[in-house]
Amino acid sequence: MKRKSWFYRQLLSYMPAFFIVVSFIFFVFFQMLSDQSRKEATKANETLLLQAVTSIDSSMKTIEQMLLSNMLNNPDLSVFFNDGKQSDYYLNIKVVQFMKNFQITYPLVDSMYLVRMNDEFILSNSTSANLLDYPDYELIKPYLAESVYETKWTGVRTFQEFNFKEPEQVISLVLKAPYIRSGEGFVIVNIQTDALNMMIQSIYSKDVSYIDVMDGEGKPILPNDHADTTQRNRISSATSPLTGWSYESGLVHGGWVNIANQLYNVWFIVGLVMTGAGVWWIVFVARRNYRPIEQIVSQIQKFSQDKTNVLLKEKRQDEFTFIQSALNNMLEQSNSYQQQYREDLLLRKTYLFQQLLDGQYPSSLAQWETQRETIPLNDLSQPQTVCVIKIDKFNQFVGQYTQQDQYLMKFALRSVIQETAQKHGVTVWTEWISSSKLGVLVQISDVNLAEEELLLVLENSRVWVEEHLKLTITAGVGRTVEVFTAISESYTEALQALKYKMIMGENTIIFYTSIRTEEQGKSFDYFQQIQAMTQSFRLVRDDWREQYKSILKNIEKDMLNQDHIISLTDYMIYSLGREMNKMAKEFQEYWNQVGEPALNEALMNSDTLVQMESQVEQVLEQIFEKLLLLHENRNHSEIIRSVRAYMEKESANQNMSLDFLSGQFQMNPKSLSKLFKEETGQKFVDYLIELRMNHARHLLEDTHHSIQEIAEEVGYTNAISFGRVFKKVVSMSPGEYREQASEKNA
Repeated sequence: MKRKSWFYRQLLSYMPAFFIVVSFIFFVFFQMLSDQSRKEATKANETLLLQAVTSIDSSMKTIEQMLLSNMLNNPDLSVFFNDGKQSDYYLNIKVVQFMKNFQITYPLVDSMYLVRMNDEFILSNSTSANLLDYPDYELIKPYLAESVYETKWTGVRTFQEFNFKEPEQVISLVLKAPYIRSGEGFVIVNIQTDALNMMIQSIYSKDVSYIDVMDGEGKPILPNDHADTTQRNRISSATSPLTGWSYESGLVHGGWVNIANQLYNVWFIVGLVMTGAGVWWIVFVARRNYRPIEQIVSQIQKFSQDKTNVLLKEKRQDEFTFIQSALNNMLEQSNSYQQQYREDLLLRKTYLFQQLLDGQYPSSLAQWETQRETIPLNDLSQPQTVCVIKIDKFNQFVGQYTQQDQYLMKFALRSVIQETAQKHGVTVWTEWISSSKLGVLVQISDVNLAEEELLLVLENSRVWVEEHLKLTITAGVGRTVEVFTAISESYTEALQALKYKMIMGENTIIFYTSIRTEEQGKSFDYFQQIQAMTQSFRLVRDDWREQYKSILKNIEKDMLNQDHIISLTDYMIYSLGREMNKMAKEFQEYWNQVGEPALNEALMNSDTLVQMESQVEQVLEQIFEKLLLLHENRNHSEIIRSVRAYMEKESANQNMSLDFLSGQFQMNPKSLSKLFKEETGQKFVDYLIELRMNHARHLLEDTHHSIQEIAEEVGYTNAISFGRVFKKVVSMSPGEYREQASEKNA
C-alpha cells in the first residue's frame, strides 16, 4: 500500500505541471487557429460586401442603361415628349404599356412615371396628373430650373402616389429625356428599398453577419434587422461608384469578438506565467524526489513484464482518448469550413451564370480560365447555345404543390436535363434564372450538328418530364454562337422564342431560327378591327363573334408574339370599357364589377392563343347575354333601337336632328333626347357625329373622293365645318388621315 501511495504521489506530483503545460499549448494552438479563422472570416466578409455592392450597382446600372436605350429607340416615347398631348389617349396607352412591360422585365422597378415639361403633364403606370397636383412634385421641383442635368440616383425617400396606399421607402432614378426640342421632360423610376434588401439577403446570414447601406446623407437604405448595434463588429466598408452610397459589413456579435481578442493577450501572459510555474514545479519535485527515484525504479523492475505492458498500455490509452477528442473537434471544424466553401462556390457559380447571360462577364477568355481553375465551367472557347426552359401553367403548378415539393420537382427537372445531356455526350450548365425559367448553356462540339444535338437532348428531357413528373415544359432555343461575347444575344433570342409559345402551343421546343421575328401584323389594322368589334358588342349585334374570331385568325396567321397578343388584348378590354362608359349607368356598373375583372382573369390564365380564344370568348358571351337581357328589360329599348337603326341608315341626311326624328317616330323631342341618352349612354349629337365620322373614315381610306364630296356624303354642306369636326374627333385633319392610311396600306 505504501508503494502504491508513493507511486500515486509521484505521479500526481508531476500532474499539475503536466496539465499546466499541456493546457497552455492547446490554448495557444486553438487561439492561433481562431485567429486564422478570423482572418478568413474578414476576407470572406470583404468578398461578401463587394458582391453586394456589385449586385446592387449592376442591377441599377442595367435599369438605367435599358431605360436610356428605350428612350433613344422607342418612337412612342419620342412622340410623347416632343409632340404628345394629354388628349392623345392612344399614345398614352402605349406609353403606359411600355412602362408596365419595363416593370415586368425588371422586377426591381416598383413604379415609374414620365414628366412632360411643355404642358406640365405627368403620366405614370397607374394614373395621370398635372405637375403641380402630383404627390411627388417636391422631387421634380429642384430639376425644373436646371439647364444641364446629369442622371443621378436619389437617396432613400418616402413615396406615396395615392392617399389610400401606405407610403413606401424608395430610391429613385431621375433621368432627363434626351431631346433638344420643346418636348424636354424627365423619367423617374422608383425602386423599393425592400426589393434591394431581398436581393442581397440570399448572399449572407443575418444571424452571423450584417450589411448596412447609407445614402449620401447618411440615411439607412436597407431595414436594420439587428436592433442592438453595440453587438456589431464592423469589418469592411466600401463606396458605390455609381450611387455614392456607403456600404458597411461585419459580424453581428462583434462585441464578444473584441472582448475575446483582448482576453487573448491576457491569457497569453497568464499562460507564460503558468508555464514558468510549471517548470519551477517540475524542478522542485524532481529535486525532492531525486532520492526515492532509484527505489521506485527498482520496485518497477520487480514487476512482471506483463504488468509493465498493461500499465504503459493504459497510459497510452488515456492519452490517445484525449488526443482523439481534440482531433475529432478539429475535423468537425474542418468539415464545417469545407461545407461553407462548397456553398460559396455554388452561389458564385450561379452569379457567374447570370453575368454571362447578361453579357457583363468575362471581359476575356483568360479571365474566364482563371475561374475554371476552381469551378467546373463550360469552355467558352467552344461554340455555345443558350436555351431557356419554362414550366407550363406555372400558376397552377404553384397552387398545386407545396414549396418543398416545388423545390424537389425543380431539382428533378434540372437533374434530368444534366443527365440526359451527359448520356448523349453533351456538356451543359444549368441554373434557375427565375422561379419558372431554367437557363441552360450548351457547349456545342460540332456547329453543323448543333440543332440535332439540342433537339435530341431537349426532346428526350421533355418526354421524361411529361411521363414521370406529370409536368409539361416549353423550351426556347437561341442560335449557336462561336464567340463568348455573343452568348447574351443567344440568351435574348431564346427568350424571344419563348414569346411565341402562345402561337405554337405548350410542351414544345421552339428554335429562334424557326420563327419570324419581324412584326407581320399591322397594328393600325388590328386597332380598327378591335374598335369595330367593340362597337358591335356595345350595340348588341351578333356579328361581334365573327369579328372576334377574325381577329384571332389574323393573329395566328401573322405569327404575333406574346407581347403583341397581350397588348392587343389589353387594348380590346380598354376599348370595351370605353364603349361601356357610353352606355347607361347599370351597364357601366356591370362592366366595372363583373365584366372587366372576368376578362383580366381569363387573360391571366391563358398561356396559349387557343386557351385565350376559348376563355375570353366564354367571358364575352356571358357579358353579351347580360347586356342583351338588360336591353330587353329596359322600357323603350325597342323604340331607341329603331331610332339607332334609322340614324345609321340615314346618317348622311343633312336634315337629321331631334326634331326630324321626333316627327318620324311621333315623339316629343325632349323625351326622345332623354330616352336616347338613357339607352345608349350618349347624347344624340355625339352619337350622330360618331356615325358620320366612322363613315367618313371608310370613305377616306377606300375612295379617292375629294374632301368636299366626302363632307356632302356624310351630311355636311361645308367642307370647312366637316374638317373642323373631323379633327376634333380624330385628332388630325381629313387630309392627314388619308395620307396616314395610304402609308399603312402601302
